[in-house]
Amino acid sequence: MIAGTAALTCARTSAQEFHFSAGYNGTNVQKAGEEGWVGRGGYMFGADVKLGQRWFLEPGIHFMVRNLDFTYATAADITAQEFRYTERSLRVPLMLGRNLLDTADDTAVNVSLMGGPTALIGLSSELDRNSLDVTTQGTQWYLGFAGEVQFGSLFVNGGYDVAMSNVFDGESFETNPKANFYHLAAGLRLALAK
Repeated sequence: MIAGTAALTCARTSAQEFHFSAGYNGTNVQKAGEEGWVGRGGYMFGADVKLGQRWFLEPGIHFMVRNLDFTYATAADITAQEFRYTERSLRVPLMLGRNLLDTADDTAVNVSLMGGPTALIGLSSELDRNSLDVTTQGTQWYLGFAGEVQFGSLFVNGGYDVAMSNVFDGESFETNPKANFYHLAAGLRLALAK
């Protein structure tokens, strides 16, 4: 009887959900420098696994496209050139979070807050012109914070990731920025166990 009770308690505390989402990201460049870095809109889509109930762990993987614009001038009397930098990455967050409402009550609406590290693993990057040769860091590290509102099987989340590492590898540019980013996504929750 004790073993059965322990198994029942474990089942109640180990809820699992898959979250599938798609959305928008924007970049907030720190230290834009003389090259005038400016973030532009991008997009992302992917999946997360939510493990736990009141307190939970949420690892995930997302395909992310991020765009930056910058201005490059070789001398004061030459017209500055405008470039667009596009980066395609796998975003891998590992978030620790808390549901603000008790999930045992089976509420149709819930709100959660979370935070944790994120790795941005580079897949490809390019400039819209071939006149500069740049190398992006293979992995960029972030510390992320997010909030989520759940409506039955749907959810909306938004967050902000603070850069812990620079974008570029080496000194391709006079300014090697750290690029914080914000994101807003909506998606579908698929519960596996409760």
